[in-house]
Amino acid sequence: MAKFGESDPRWKVKDLGDQGKNVNGWHWSEKDTFPYFKEEFTNKFDDKIIFEGATDGPAGLTCDLKAWKLDKCTGEASITRRKGNKIIVLYEIEAAVKWEVTFKNSAGEPVETAKGTYDMPCIDTVEDLDKFEIQVKYSKTGKEMQAANDYAKTKGQAAVRQLIIDIILNLKEQAGQQIAAGGD
Repeated sequence: MAKFGESDPRWKVKDLGDQGKNVNGWHWSEKDTFPYFKEEFTNKFDDKIIFEGATDGPAGLTCDLKAWKLDKCTGEASITRRKGNKIIVLYEIEAAVKWEVTFKNSAGEPVETAKGTYDMPCIDTVEDLDKFEIQVKYSKTGKEMQAANDYAKTKGQAAVRQLIIDIILNLKEQAGQQIAAGGD
């Protein structure tokens, strides 16, 4: 048997050091996808109208719901590919979105306005896709704000949840297409 370092150049097996572990990403590869989430959340929630002129407001008023600022988006997210074709999408994100609800009368004049925050303390892969918590926080409460706050909670919360689910499903779809195409 040859001593270490005394090899014949014709030998196919050689010590590759760290370069020999996970050759060509066969066993696993990982890509950070948090920038994707942050960009998509910004696109969906920075100064974007979620509902405009919705007719399901109280007493025949039309309603506008606007996400006017992505207040917070932190966490981590990645796509892991194992053995060339198995993909695992992992994410744990904390987000907060500032919202504003405006009720308008038939002439289009604002009647009632309320502001607050949709706080999502943990959007992660542990929970079912549509089960993450959304806390609705109000800037002001009281009888005059009640209808607008209720609208933000009942209608807006569901719309924000669906937008986030769409972002996650889009990422999973893109990851699957990349695997099918053989890319990273």
